[in-house]
Parts: sequence; C-alpha cells; structure tokens
Amino acid sequence: MAPEKRPNVLAAHLNPRLLFLTGIVVIVCFLFQQNLIVRIGQVLVFAVLVVLAGKRIRIGYFLIMVSSITVFNLLTPVGEVLLRLGPIVVTRGALRQGLMKGFAIPGLVFISLFAVRPDLRLPGRLGGLVARLFFYFEHLLEGRKRIRLKRFVDSVDELLMDLLQSTTASVARDGSSPGIRTTHLGYLFVSILAIANIAAVVLFGSF
Repeated sequence: MAPEKRPNVLAAHLNPRLLFLTGIVVIVCFLFQQNLIVRIGQVLVFAVLVVLAGKRIRIGYFLIMVSSITVFNLLTPVGEVLLRLGPIVVTRGALRQGLMKGFAIPGLVFISLFAVRPDLRLPGRLGGLVARLFFYFEHLLEGRKRIRLKRFVDSVDELLMDLLQSTTASVARDGSSPGIRTTHLGYLFVSILAIANIAAVVLFGSF
C-alpha cells in the first residue's frame, strides 16, 4: 500500500511559474554562497520547504552522500593540519571544501523538489523542455526507493512506465487548467525567500 501523500502547502498560495522563477534565483545565490555555516543553514531551510511542498526526504540517504563526498575530499590535504589518524591527514581546507561540495548536492536537490511542480508551464518549446526535464528528475528521485536489487530490471521498468503515464496525464491536462493564483501570503513568502538568499550572498558569500 502506497504511503499517504502529504498536502502541498506551497501550492495553495503560489503559482507554479512564480515559484519556479524564485527557485532559479535561490539556486544562483546558493551556488555563489561560500560561507559553510550559511550553506548548511540554507540546506536545512530548503529541507523544511520540501516538507511543506508535500515531499518526503530520506535523511539517511543524504547524510551518507555528504559524508562520502567529505571523506573522499580529505584524500587531498589542503591547509592547516587538524588531525592525524595514521596515514590519514585531516586538514582544514580539505574538510571545508568537502563539506561545501557535500552540502551542495542536497541543497540543489531540495530546491528542485520544492520549486518544481508537475503543473509548471513555461512559454515556448525551450521552456516546455526545461519544465519537462525537471518533472522527470523529480519523478525519478521520488521513485528511486521503489527500485529493488533482487528485481532490478522489473522495478526500473515499472518506474519508467509510471513516469510515462504521469507524462501522458500531464500533457492531457496542459492548457486545461486556469492555473493557481498567487496569494498575498505567497508573494510575501517568495519575497522573503529571494531577499534572504540574496542578502546571504552579499553579506557572507563571495563572487
């Protein structure tokens, strides 16, 4: 039995196109952010927004990802030595770079999860292609836990078939919906989100 789908709180107040454009601003600011503490804080905020968007997060999966990237980055020592564990040398520069890279991936994934919705419609062929690519990415990311090693081929085939059916349904609905209007609360939300991330780059980041 499939788990009950959580309500999308953001969808009730935000037009999908406005949310997508805000997500682009947030991504740019996030990538330019060079302060480790601020970047970690951003990832935590993005995680909360993913939950508000009705999505589920596998915390263990992302913790393993961050840890793995950080550990591999430690193999290239840079800067002040913090700790020696036999042949392994932990340096400040390598640790910082590893954590920055490690938290970058979950941050980008979380932004795509809360900023891109299946009802997103962008003008032009290029806009439609971009929206569809994000839709595919989100669908595959949500369905990855359905893949089983014992029946790998069958589980992947089922996931791709579901993706095809979802795409067909999405195309059938295209243009038939009047769209969701952004409420005053929605405008306030995107304004605070965009301004906060821009301010974080100006105050703590580095271009």
